Amino acid sequence: MTIAIKKWGNSSGVVLPSLLLKKLGVTNGQHLDAEIKNGSLILTPTQRRYTLEELVAQCDKNAPMMTEEDVWGNDAPTGNEIW
Repeated sequence: MTIAIKKWGNSSGVVLPSLLLKKLGVTNGQHLDAEIKNGSLILTPTQRRYTLEELVAQCDKNAPMMTEEDVWGNDAPTGNEIW
C-alpha cells in the first residue's frame, strides 16, 4: 500500500486508510509509537499502563462482594498488599 505525504499546517503528515487501521487494531485517537529502523518508519500501537492507584480509583466501592471475596477479603495481609 502506498500512502502520500501531505502538507499539514507547518508540518507534513499521512492519512492512514481505515483498512490499515483495522489491520493494526487501532482507532482514531489512539497513540502510536514511531521509530525509524533500517530506513523505514515503524508505527506500533501503544497500550497505556495504568497505576494500581488509577485502577483502584475506578472500582465501585459500594458494589456487592462475591462470596469468595468475602472469605479471603477479610484475611490479614500476607505480603506487600496495598489494601
